[in-house]
Amino acid sequence: MNENKNSFESHVSNERTHLSQVRRAFSDALEIDRKDPSLASFLVACCNYLIFSLRRLIEQDLVLHERLHPHVDSDNSEYLDKLEKLELGLVSMESFILKLEKSKERLVKNGLYGLEDFKKNANDFLEAFLSMLASNRHSTYSLEKKVFTNDDWEAIACISNESMESERKLYDDVTMSPPEGCNPKDYPPIGHNQAVE
Repeated sequence: MNENKNSFESHVSNERTHLSQVRRAFSDALEIDRKDPSLASFLVACCNYLIFSLRRLIEQDLVLHERLHPHVDSDNSEYLDKLEKLELGLVSMESFILKLEKSKERLVKNGLYGLEDFKKNANDFLEAFLSMLASNRHSTYSLEKKVFTNDDWEAIACISNESMESERKLYDDVTMSPPEGCNPKDYPPIGHNQAVE
């Protein structure tokens, strides 16, 4: 059972590592001061990955919230507050994703003429996203480790063959031809207790 639990945890951890790596590569690529189709293609590939991955994260965290809540005593204001913040953060994140998605669609439609507007919108997205992450570093991880069973981890992982294949393909798209210095694979993982960069 522990082996399966570790497998589900490992899969979710791997997805979130990729998300962190793509987010940092995307941020660095936005700083590149040139207009060329390969940069625009890379930024679009990053958006596709971020949009997919963040929606997966929302799906996983909703299940986590649902499964963790019964383990929190009604007088445990610390954890109830953490769960409330998690729920509010997920709603905010969806609005950030929609804005990024629309901005990406405009970049695809307008090509290099729309690159500067896209960069501004993408930086606004990253600022809001990182601010939300920083304000929600309220880790419920210690309680999760104590109370979750294999069934919980399996439910939270929301793993399907389709989701694994989509994640792999989208990550491959980003790592296929990144600008110099922006390959997601070159960014070290960020652990649970590390600060957001």
